[in-house]
Amino acid sequence: MGTDCKGTEDAGDEEIEIPEAMRLKLCVRTVLCSHAHTPLRYLDQAATRFKCGVSKAQDEGMSTWVPRNFMAVLLLGTPSGENLVIVCNTGVAYAMSPALDVPSLPADAILVANCTLDHDETFRVLIYDGENLPQAGPDAESSTPGSAERYRRLLHFFPRFFHRCETAKSTFVLQWVGYYNSARKFLSGQIPVGHRIGGLLTTTDDAMRPTRPMRVQIPVNEIKEFRDQP
Repeated sequence: MGTDCKGTEDAGDEEIEIPEAMRLKLCVRTVLCSHAHTPLRYLDQAATRFKCGVSKAQDEGMSTWVPRNFMAVLLLGTPSGENLVIVCNTGVAYAMSPALDVPSLPADAILVANCTLDHDETFRVLIYDGENLPQAGPDAESSTPGSAERYRRLLHFFPRFFHRCETAKSTFVLQWVGYYNSARKFLSGQIPVGHRIGGLLTTTDDAMRPTRPMRVQIPVNEIKEFRDQP
């Protein structure tokens, strides 16, 4: 069972409804994170490197879905063996909650994820990309792996660290990543994911620079009107 974050709070005989975005923020802070971590230079660098931009949609671009209600986070390993969480929109670093029982991540590894709440209020951490992950086999790219190779590495890496106990297994999700054309099925609801979808995301050559793919189409009637002008 995953961790539930309820959306109401008792106030005497009344219940106060907590907005969805606030409930998610509360879950990130209390379920995923423990104490705030002392700022370190490499943590600041990771926080400032992460940027989500916009790109032209490519049919074979490695893509996945983005929840409508989400918070982007980075999960980092450290030389001391402590796992850290960086909340991307604030840049604040926290120690990962020991209650999740996640083994120490490799010291230079960075996992890129979006946190969300399912329809039943279950808190999820959707991991879709990573940096400095171990090679998945002898034929893997050894330097500056592209987005497809990084995902291949993530497929091998993920179960070793997030399937060790039921709490981690139900909280952390290895998110599907594939071609943009296939990812569009999430938008139409053909593939249910347990929460509302807010769009798509494409991974790039840099794990810290995902984009939101946009496909621009010019309406046919506008083309006809342009051609009809003298």
